[in-house]
Amino acid sequence: MSTNARTGHHPRRRRALGSLVAIIALATLGLAACGGDDDDTASTTTGGGSETSGAPAGGLLGEARENGITIGIANERPYGYEEGGEATGEAPELAKEILSRLEIDQVDFEVVEFGALINGLNASRFDVIAAGMFINPERAEQVLFADPDYCGTTAFAVADGNPLGLTDFESVTTSGARLGVLAGAVEEGYATGSGIPAAQISPFQTTPDVFDALAAGRIDAVALTAVTVREQVADLEGFEATEGFVPVVNGEEQLGCGAFAFRYENEDFRDAFNEVLNEMQANDEVLPIIEPFGFTSVEVDAAEDVTVEDLAEASPATTTTAASTSTSG
Repeated sequence: MSTNARTGHHPRRRRALGSLVAIIALATLGLAACGGDDDDTASTTTGGGSETSGAPAGGLLGEARENGITIGIANERPYGYEEGGEATGEAPELAKEILSRLEIDQVDFEVVEFGALINGLNASRFDVIAAGMFINPERAEQVLFADPDYCGTTAFAVADGNPLGLTDFESVTTSGARLGVLAGAVEEGYATGSGIPAAQISPFQTTPDVFDALAAGRIDAVALTAVTVREQVADLEGFEATEGFVPVVNGEEQLGCGAFAFRYENEDFRDAFNEVLNEMQANDEVLPIIEPFGFTSVEVDAAEDVTVEDLAEASPATTTTAASTSTSG
């Protein structure tokens, strides 16, 4: 499969959501954090060797097989970022494997700001968002999600020893800590929805920017997914990741499950993509691909029995900038 990174324009089991939250919370405590047919359908042989059919050979799938496909990423470690002129990370690497099994050989990547992902997708600047984007009802009104490929918790990046004793968003309010968040990401909504005063919240456009501010002492903590926080503080002397937690806003636990996103007009392509993803999950083929980026069996196993409908149709507990700017995370 040929890949190129660019910047600029261009039948599943269901488990009750409460059980999933319990699994994530308990596990976190323990851990810290095909060729087209002649007719109008295509058969795809997945990595497990089974053949699935019914995906239309035309549309985006047929076009991508002929001309390649472009995926949007937000340059956020470990979800999707550029390294040595190539796109890598949890979502791009998983996408490459799924697209390869769909017989799509040319995959280009476009790097955009976090807040431009959904708008860029719907403007056809790229065809898929591969950025670990959390599924929520507001975003699901704008884009078509695949089933989640991971579910995770939230954590803070703090100075060694966690001097302000931050454990959840409520503790940020009581401590008076200055909190950095990624503009438009779900953590911004969690923070405001938890009642943290606006004066204590500092939004940043990129992940490097918010961690530079932390290192410079302009903020006291950064709130992001536990996976991201662990990844970032590993190379940041004097800082550590707090134990992961499930945010509670308006009395409702906020599940954090990430997925690929597509335009609504490309539902057939999403379904074909989903079919390969579901089979890979059933065959335990996802973890070996994303484990090098800090993901564990906790995050991967938690997503296996959750569908996009579970998350997209859940009652939203907050109205956040994530809904208006439609960013990932």
